[in-house]
Amino acid sequence: MRNFVVAASLCALALSVQPAAAAGITYDCQARLTRVETPPPPDAAEANPWQCKLPNAKAQQGTHWFRDSLEYCRLSVNAYDQALAAARRMAKIHRRNQWVVTLDADETVLDNSLFTREQDTCASDYNNQRWRNWVGANLAIDVPGAAAFTQAVHKLGGLVAIVTNRDADQDSFTRDTLKKAGIWFDYETGSSGISDKTARWLGALDALRVKFGGKPKGVMWLGDQVTDFPVLDRSGAIERAMSQKDAGDGIGTYLFLLANPMYGNWQKNPSR
Repeated sequence: MRNFVVAASLCALALSVQPAAAAGITYDCQARLTRVETPPPPDAAEANPWQCKLPNAKAQQGTHWFRDSLEYCRLSVNAYDQALAAARRMAKIHRRNQWVVTLDADETVLDNSLFTREQDTCASDYNNQRWRNWVGANLAIDVPGAAAFTQAVHKLGGLVAIVTNRDADQDSFTRDTLKKAGIWFDYETGSSGISDKTARWLGALDALRVKFGGKPKGVMWLGDQVTDFPVLDRSGAIERAMSQKDAGDGIGTYLFLLANPMYGNWQKNPSR
């Protein structure tokens, strides 16, 4: 009996001196699931309002799942939790302001599902002007876990770059929306008509080098489509954007994928 007590005491002592596990990302999924989002009335002068004036259909199942399932919310928080664990490892091997985490915007850090729901319920195809009106409305909210993750990366000494396919002439709206949603970023850029992000990823690194000095290196990417990820060469340099024909190497280690059943380049894949 005495030996058992001694062993138990030693075990307790050993546990007491173990380093505490780093806190994970917390997020109130039930608050998200019970939120009420009511679109403001459309501008009477707007020919292509993003709001659905006369609903004649239900939201698509993918939109419904994205907006209204506990599964989506927990998957998103889990993806950001895994990315944060990787970021903590990066912080140990890179100097402050010398490692870059690059994220897509839409459906990666910004939730635009209200816009998609409105298009679904009007049975409308995507329309670029309606999308631009939505961006200008500044109503996108944070994707679960995104705000806490970007804030944590900043505190760890990493740089955050947002590279989006939103139109570059709407960058001021995008930056305002990111700030409103609690997303930290050191750099943001939209697109000037080219969806491939390779040149903009490299441009982001150049801009951050000018802003912070040294030679900041891209070490992590997060997105909701594989085209949000680069294919790297053996030295870790960016070669090109990933496509549906790639194996997806790196996803789950330095590339972190958010679920998006509403839209994506996967829609062009053959249906089987």
